[in-house]
Amino acid sequence: MKIRILIPFIIAILFGVTVSAQSVDDVGKIALSVIMPGNVEGLDASQLSKLESKVTQICTEAGLSASGYNQTFVIYPKFAVYSTDVVEGGMQNITVTTCELSLYIKQVSNNLLFSSVVKTLKGSGKTKEMAITGAISQIPVADRKFAEFIAEGKQKIIAYYEANCADIIKKSDTFTKMQQYEQSLGLLMSIPEEVASCHNKVLEKSVETFKAYQNQHCAKLLQQAKAKSAMQDWDGALDILAEIDPSSNCFKEQQTLIKSIENKVSAEVKKRWDMQVKMYNDAVALEKQRVNAAKEIAVACYKSQPANINYNYIVR
Repeated sequence: MKIRILIPFIIAILFGVTVSAQSVDDVGKIALSVIMPGNVEGLDASQLSKLESKVTQICTEAGLSASGYNQTFVIYPKFAVYSTDVVEGGMQNITVTTCELSLYIKQVSNNLLFSSVVKTLKGSGKTKEMAITGAISQIPVADRKFAEFIAEGKQKIIAYYEANCADIIKKSDTFTKMQQYEQSLGLLMSIPEEVASCHNKVLEKSVETFKAYQNQHCAKLLQQAKAKSAMQDWDGALDILAEIDPSSNCFKEQQTLIKSIENKVSAEVKKRWDMQVKMYNDAVALEKQRVNAAKEIAVACYKSQPANINYNYIVR
């Protein structure tokens, strides 16, 4: 079900927040947003970029996404150069640096630390800058300490959602009563699938909220479809009508309009519509489609919100 999200898309990137491409695939998974400082003493922009890449790889290696779509939990580094020594060689001297990388996982709203790890690094090169770059390049992304650090953070994230499941659902109900359906779905879909004790409740509530969202927006979809039909854009009209859920209060009018145009659409669009009709008659497939549509709305909701996480606030 292709869902049109009738909210403005505004993305602001402030304070070194890394926002990766977000999609429905990110929803329901534990993910960490990588937060990088705007600058670190002794590191240039290229070195900071390499450090960010390493942090992302550490998350990926441990099986977590580093592009959390709702930025509830973040991972951020601290990097320090503790010593620089010059070793005399035969042809030329070599600079050796001793550095320290610290990584932290935090819950943003309460600024709670969930996990941390420290790793000592060494690098060498013709200059201090090259030695630091070498140290960053040698960060062992598959290191056991990093894996344990991520695993600890993941377990505490699951425990956090288990403890707060009821409160999150209650807050989503408040949004729904205010007809703020996008915010309600965004909140519900922030709960990962790994939180088994809460997941089924979230799915049920998400479908319920999606149906309410459809009742609010189906009239707009009908108007759009009628406008397309008036311009004899039959394919466009049917594509819009296909977005209306059979539970909505516009469904009967949708069916009437479809009957008036279904013989005028292209074979390709008619084929897509026939598949949609089959899904209407398959309760399991329809429920899955509703959940996916709810996820699309949740992602769009978070994309519409400015990313305003302050690195200096997080690290304090």
